[in-house]
Formats: sequence, structure tokens, C-alpha cells
Amino acid sequence: MKKIYLFVLAIFCLTVYHAQAQIKWDAEKFMPLSEIKPGMKGKGYTVFSGTTVEEFDFEVVSIYYNRFPGLHIVWAKGVSDNFKKTGSAGGMSGSPMYIDGRLMGALSRSYRNQREHANLFGITPIEFMIKVTEYGMQPNLSYQGTQLFNFGTQTVAESIDATTLLFSKRSSEYTRQSFDSLQMDYFSERLPLPVAMSGVNSETMRFYKPLFDKFNLMPLESPGGGSQVKKSPVEQGQIVGVAYARGDYTAFGYGTITYIDGAELLAYGHSRDGEGNVNLPISGGYVHFIMPGRFRSSKVASATQVIGTLVQDRQPAIAGIIGKHPSYIPVTLNMETADGRPHHRSYEVIRHRSFSPVYVEAGAASLVRALEFAAADHTLTVGTTITLKPQPGLLSREIVYKNVYSSGGSPGYGVTSVLRTPLLQLSNNSYTPVEFEKIELNLKLEDKRRSARIEGIQVDKQRYRPGETVEVIMTLRPYLESPITLMGTITIPNDAPDGLITLLAMNATADAQWQRSRAPLNFRPKNINQLVKVLQQHESNTDIIFELFLTQPGLTIQGEEFSNLPTSVMSVMNSAKQVGESGYTRSTTLHRDRLSTKYVIFGSGALELVIDRNAP
Repeated sequence: MKKIYLFVLAIFCLTVYHAQAQIKWDAEKFMPLSEIKPGMKGKGYTVFSGTTVEEFDFEVVSIYYNRFPGLHIVWAKGVSDNFKKTGSAGGMSGSPMYIDGRLMGALSRSYRNQREHANLFGITPIEFMIKVTEYGMQPNLSYQGTQLFNFGTQTVAESIDATTLLFSKRSSEYTRQSFDSLQMDYFSERLPLPVAMSGVNSETMRFYKPLFDKFNLMPLESPGGGSQVKKSPVEQGQIVGVAYARGDYTAFGYGTITYIDGAELLAYGHSRDGEGNVNLPISGGYVHFIMPGRFRSSKVASATQVIGTLVQDRQPAIAGIIGKHPSYIPVTLNMETADGRPHHRSYEVIRHRSFSPVYVEAGAASLVRALEFAAADHTLTVGTTITLKPQPGLLSREIVYKNVYSSGGSPGYGVTSVLRTPLLQLSNNSYTPVEFEKIELNLKLEDKRRSARIEGIQVDKQRYRPGETVEVIMTLRPYLESPITLMGTITIPNDAPDGLITLLAMNATADAQWQRSRAPLNFRPKNINQLVKVLQQHESNTDIIFELFLTQPGLTIQGEEFSNLPTSVMSVMNSAKQVGESGYTRSTTLHRDRLSTKYVIFGSGALELVIDRNAP
């Protein structure tokens, strides 16, 4: 019994020690800022190519005190030939800097557009970096990542519009050079963290640039297969970073290891995203080369093996633990290309409420483009299954979406259309944390455009009795073909009241817009299960949707719509004593029906009909 007690006590003490463990100051290993003077010479260490750490010489120029409140920066210049060729390059963040054999800090900042041979760079003192470990060196198991997309009280419809605006915005906010951006040439800034992505073209880079700019990330092209080196040394001066995606699609954001103490490491000399106590996998890396740049050079690197977990992400540095790491989200893509050949691709992405959706959809679009083409006439059939991990209260773990897209643009658009909204909505929901178990895409692509636009609709008369079937004749214009005529039907309910009603014939997009306008609270779920239900609702792009509606208000209560309620009942249920639980709809739907076609439908039309029980 005593032995068991001592064993349990030892495990407890070890756990407590590890939770409180931090890198301690050692005057023999570290040089404090108080000893650093202009004119002192030292050596820095970084990888210029491959996995070989090379030294370069530098000389201290000056010290910026309180560059940020309580944080001082040492300024130096590189004086050896190898450094002069590249200057301070993206990916060098964290390169350890030594004076008289003692570590004094990490290369972390620089100026853009430096004149040749200036080679100035800033160094974060090691004493500030070590303090980061005082926050604790245990992963934050409740970490989900920063919420970059503020859906708050928005409806699903509003959040879709906001997300689309964020990713497609080409306004002056992102494209024009403002006074501030022009003046950045004269201000020091932390070195950007390169994010090397495979198979991403220039348009995709521009697409995601607003998101990368937020965290000072610099997107680069990188080979998808990585390098011939799959395992790199874990030591000072080597590449380290977060492999946001790995597999058949890769995305790797990286800097340099500054210091290792046992299983704990410090890197970057500045934050990654500045998210505090985090829980992300970190990987080693291989440097292909340093790419010269007009404004600043950058290392181009690929991720090697996962080496541990990032646990602290603070202004002076990042800190991690070598060893175990959190899991990734597996993504599989099965695609039949236009030649009838099947293809299987797979990759996995980090668990982060904002970056997971970005890299899932970027990877899928990139792989589709690689398997087929960037833009051409096509028809794409998409099937997506998003599976959530089990959790209490979750009634359905799968969000299944199937649809068809056809255009003369990029087939990647159809893929991102079915991924972006559900992934962002689930990741950023305000009801309960959710974890993705897996994501699967099944695609079939034809190199022919099968689309048609509704050019006109007509009925054989204007007055109908309740219970009577309306025959709707539609004129469609297929892409680059002569018009065709189709007939659909919709039956008027037996309990339809006499009076004026409206008949709509719509494609799926127009229908979705109409429903969100007609009854917005239907798309404002109150819990995770209602959100899953809303995300499951969609019409096929190849269907023409018919709807008969009255301009008579209904009521939505906690995400559920009620129609044909007496005015007195609606008044009581939508009491002025409460807000947000219920709300009126703009109209009441009498009946809906669909007509399936072989085309992806565009356009819509509307006609007014009269319900008359005495009609002939």
C-alpha cells in the first residue's frame, strides 16, 4: 500500500512540476540586455539551405528602449558575406544570436527596402523570451483558435454574405496603397512568417491575402511533395513552425528555433498570431533556398516531421514542448475527372476555428485545379460529408451536401461553395464547441457546360379553384443552344383562401435568397442542433422550385416557422415583453414543388394568380 502511495505521489509531483516547468535564467548561458553595448560583435545561426545551420557575423549598432512598453530591441547589422547576400529574410525569425558564447536574443525585426549592404535587423533580448515560459508549459486543452469571423447575432444568411464579402473584397481597404502602408518603409516591423503552400496560384494568393495580412503572414509557393528530407534535426537555428495542412496539399508557416532546454523550446522572437496559451502541432522544416525579394528576401521551406506542441504564443516569443502533439482533421477528396478516371487525394489540417476552414477549402480547390484545369466550361457534381465528433446533446453528427455547379469559370468555386459556410458556421458557432472528426468530398467533373436560364413562365389561366393543379410552361435558354420549353405543375392546397396569391419559379440560389428575406429568423438557430438542421437545408441547382405564397405574415418561434395562425395568437406569442425569441415572416408559403432538369438553372420569374372557389 505504501509503495502504491509513493508511486502516485511521484506521478503527481512530476505532473505538477511539468505544469509549472519553465526555462530558468542561467547567467553562464545567457547575456542580459544590461551587458549589451553598441560595437559588440557576435555570431548568429540560421539555415540558409537544407538543414545545415550556418553562422554569420553581426555587430550591435544600437538599442531601442521601450520599442513596445516593457520590451526593448537590440539593433545590429550583418557583416559576413553569407548574410549580406540575403539580408534579414522571412523565416529567419528566431535565429539565435550569441555574443562571447552567450545567447543574447533572437533575430526578429527588420526594415523593408534597405539599401544594399545596410543589412540592419532587430533582436529580441533572450530575457524577454524566457519570461514567456512563466505562463506555463502545458497545452491549453480548451483552445480552439481566434475567432476571426464575428458571426455573433447574425443570421446564417447574413454571415454567408459577410464571409463572401471578406474573401472577395477588392475595395480600397485591401488594394490601394494608403498613406500608412506607404510609410511602412520607414518603420521597423517584425519579420513576416512565410506560409509556403502547395499548388496555389496567384489568384488564390490574392484571395486569402486579407486574412494573411491580419497576422503578418506571407504566402509563398512551395512544392507539394516537400523535400527529399523527411526528418530534420531539432536544434537551435533549425526551421520550426506550424504545418497548417500536410499530405497531398501542404501549408507550412515557419520561423527558427532560438533555444532548447530539454523538451522545451523558444522560437521566433515575436508572436505567431499572439493567441496566448495555445495547443497546436509544430513541425521541423527543410529550406529549399532563400528567395531574393525586392522588399525583403524569404526562406522557402517545406515541413518535415511533427516534433511537438506549441503551447505559448506571446509578443516576445513562442514556446513549445518537444514530443506529443494534438491531432489533425483528416480530409479526403475522391474525384472522377472528365476522362472518366478516378483519383484519390488526402490531406489533414490543424484544428483552429478560423484557419481550419480556410485550409480545408484552399486544399480542395488546389487539388481540383491540379487534377483538371483552372478555368473552362465544365459541370461539377459535388458531394460533401462533414462528420463531427460525438458529444452530449448533438443529435446529428453528419452534415451532408450534394449539388451540381456549371459555368465557364473555375471548378474550384463549386468546391469552396459547399465547404466554406458549414465549416465557418460550425467552427464559430456560439452554442457549444464542436470538433470535426473527418471531412470527405466526392466530385465528378464533365468538360461541358450544362446550364440554362429561365427566360419566361406562363400559365393557361389566371383564376383557379382550391385543389386545382396549375400547369406552368417555362421557356429555358440552355448555354449556347436554342430555347426549349418545359412544363411543371404545382397544386393549390384545398384550404387556400380566396384572393390574390403569387407563383414563383426559381433556381436554388434565388430560392435561398427569397427564403432568407421572407423569414430571416428561420435562419437564426438557437442551438447547435438547429444550426446543423439549417446547414442541411438546400435545394438542388438542377431543380426549378415552384412556390405559392400569400402576402400574409406568419411567425417564427425559436427557429421554427408557424403559418395560418390567428392574429390573436400571433400577437400573444410575439409579445413586446421579449425580443429575439420570435418574429413575423413577410409572407406565408402555401405549397412548394420542384421540377428536376438536366441543367444547372439560373434566373427566376413570378406571376400573380387569383384563388376563387367559384372559378369555372
